[in-house]
Amino acid sequence: MVTRAVRSRIAAFVASAVYLAAFLVRDALLPEFVFRDAEKIQAQVEGSDLYAGTSFDAIGKFYSLLGGMANTVVAAIGVMFICTMLGYARRTREILLACFLIVPCAFFNLFVASKDTVVVLISILIVWAVARLPRRIALITAIACYALYALLVRSYFALIILAGAVIWIVVHARFGWKLAVGVGSVAVISALPPSAYELLMGPRDRAVDYLLLSSPFGARTAFYNLVAPDSFHGFVVDYAYAFVRLNFAPVFSLGGKEVLMQLFILAALWPAVRALRWSRVSSPMMTGLASLLLGHIAVSVLFEPDLGSYLRHLSSVALFSMVLTASMVATKGLRPGRRCGVWETTHKGLHGSACRSVQHSCRGPRLCWAPPGP
Repeated sequence: MVTRAVRSRIAAFVASAVYLAAFLVRDALLPEFVFRDAEKIQAQVEGSDLYAGTSFDAIGKFYSLLGGMANTVVAAIGVMFICTMLGYARRTREILLACFLIVPCAFFNLFVASKDTVVVLISILIVWAVARLPRRIALITAIACYALYALLVRSYFALIILAGAVIWIVVHARFGWKLAVGVGSVAVISALPPSAYELLMGPRDRAVDYLLLSSPFGARTAFYNLVAPDSFHGFVVDYAYAFVRLNFAPVFSLGGKEVLMQLFILAALWPAVRALRWSRVSSPMMTGLASLLLGHIAVSVLFEPDLGSYLRHLSSVALFSMVLTASMVATKGLRPGRRCGVWETTHKGLHGSACRSVQHSCRGPRLCWAPPGP
């Protein structure tokens, strides 16, 4: 009889073999737009100054350190990602879900050297830290990775850290703190000057202009800001409009691709929403991952111009969704707000190495602060 662990390893082997075979023939297999950003990065690696001072230049310097090994490193990241994703899948439906989450990430991020390839690597490192290191060190690892990436490549990753921290505080804090954080956030955003709103949301309009005028790949799901992003009122209207356009795309453009993208978004976000909704039976590290994932959503809604770009960036942290799904399966049977006796007695004070290596149970589910790793 094949055990669930063996089934997971077989699925990881098969998926990795399929990925590597596709990687070898990617030039003939993939559409041109997949290589668009990679070509800009490669130009910087070869010494071009066309994108000097941009994120393409910064990430190009990283890949230039790898020399001729860049493609090998990308393939290795892809195999690590696939094996880690399927390592958290035990049942058949979880394996199918993992494969569904893997495909967009591999398609957009793991066939060419891109900025999001590095984000995939960061997500693997963070999940490894969450599963194997003490809580504080895992938290420091996550913050350090995002801060370094924000400093060198994409500055808005600092906003993702901030948004994730706000979400985590709102979920875990008492009502007074929740009210203070909520009022304070609104006050800070409303006090921003018009230039700040333009800096946050203006890139969407410029990206859509480029897609409509210059891109050979079209702009079927692209959209402009509804009103000028130069005031708090405009910010709220544009943000709400973008959130609906990006997360409920079939309402505006019904088609097969849009439906599949919508299903991916739901599969990626539902575990995070559930982990925060069930915060009293979810471990703090799992709600931390959920907050970070929703931080990606909150910041992406600011400037993403179309559904494809939104999905590409979200897929780079699909591993968080799979880990949260494993945690959701582990706590199946509990209800929001219901305390677990084992959690409050046996688990108290055991968030260090002892808890990480033991699977405790209460009415069936595993309640360690991090689910067992792959």
